[in-house]
Amino acid sequence: MRLAGRAAAAVGAVVALVGTFLPWLASGAVDRSSYELLDIVERLGFSPDGLVGLALTIWPLAPLGLVMCVVAQWPWRGWQDRWAGWGAVGIATVVALYVGATAAAVLSAPEVGLFRVRWGAWVTLVGALTMLAGAGIDAVGVRRDLRRGRPTGRDRSAPA
Repeated sequence: MRLAGRAAAAVGAVVALVGTFLPWLASGAVDRSSYELLDIVERLGFSPDGLVGLALTIWPLAPLGLVMCVVAQWPWRGWQDRWAGWGAVGIATVVALYVGATAAAVLSAPEVGLFRVRWGAWVTLVGALTMLAGAGIDAVGVRRDLRRGRPTGRDRSAPA
């Protein structure tokens, strides 16, 4: 079950990563990706202070977070104990919430005559939701392994 959760989280991260480069907004005849949209928001002075301003400022790091999520989901040798499982769940959850909330904010923006929301935000949101589902499945598997007392990874002791 944990492998299925990690695979879903990794696939969701790849889908969300691709979605960030797809068109999120159309202005006139020009389609703009999420990164170009961020540039427009900052250039026009619509970037608010506080948590939203911070979220917009660190958006260029979203691909790094998504790639880190994919790497954390891979069953590397030595990364199979319970703490690595919780780390993979945590990274997938935090990155999915950040990327998904940003895409949802764009999708919930009111329609304006000059701008149209495009399908890249939908792809990113679907990827983020898939990541959350995978993290949930992985969390259930990690918790079940802990309850059963099943040794994983480093917890296994060598025979004497």
